[in-house]
Amino acid sequence: MFDRNPVMYYMFHVFGFIATVIYTLIIYKKFKFPLWRAVCFIITVFPIAYAFMWFQFWVESGFTKWGNNIVRTFIWVPFIGLPFAKLYKIDYHKAIELLAPIPCIIHGVAHFGCIFEGCCCGYPWEYGIWNPTTLDYRFPNQPIEALVAVGIAVFTIWWIAKHGFSGKSKAYALMLILFGSTRFILEFFRDNEKLVMGISGLAMHALLMLALGLFFFFFPFDKFKEERELEKQNAAKYTSKKRK
Repeated sequence: MFDRNPVMYYMFHVFGFIATVIYTLIIYKKFKFPLWRAVCFIITVFPIAYAFMWFQFWVESGFTKWGNNIVRTFIWVPFIGLPFAKLYKIDYHKAIELLAPIPCIIHGVAHFGCIFEGCCCGYPWEYGIWNPTTLDYRFPNQPIEALVAVGIAVFTIWWIAKHGFSGKSKAYALMLILFGSTRFILEFFRDNEKLVMGISGLAMHALLMLALGLFFFFFPFDKFKEERELEKQNAAKYTSKKRK
């Protein structure tokens, strides 16, 4: 048994951010990015995403309270990254591949800190882990969710490597599919407020992640782009013939 320790909780958030920087330092060469551009991209995007997380929680609470849960920002990270990929002059699609495992790395590491805070806990369970806030034993949701997130990060990195770090693997969409589906299931083991039919607000977020991930993973963007390019070429040829 141990007492509630907010310092350890926030330290794990710091560890999560450090882990992303270490990951970037290990992997950036695979994307053929200059080191300073890759690091600056990461240390710019995720602090902004973290700040946006607090704002999003405030909006979703009806402008009544602040809170933090990085899961809420997963779907917004590619949009946050777009202007900074242009700013640092790196290929956007490769930049999103670089980003793809990072939300799960941050969440996976930081979520272990929830054990010390007592938040994000499961239902009371005599064989579970001690919760310093509720002062009882709970289903070990925090470490399970953390390990699942780390597992998804590892699989996403493998997927990116399999596609040669080309920017064409749709890795971020895959991450959303994997995380959204697993998080939706794990939310049923959490002792939190349910909105309807045992589904929580964060489970709704998970379903949105899953839906967007499926859309971006399976929609034939490349084929659509090729068709548009062909239409432009045909239009240009027609205009050229007409002028002659």
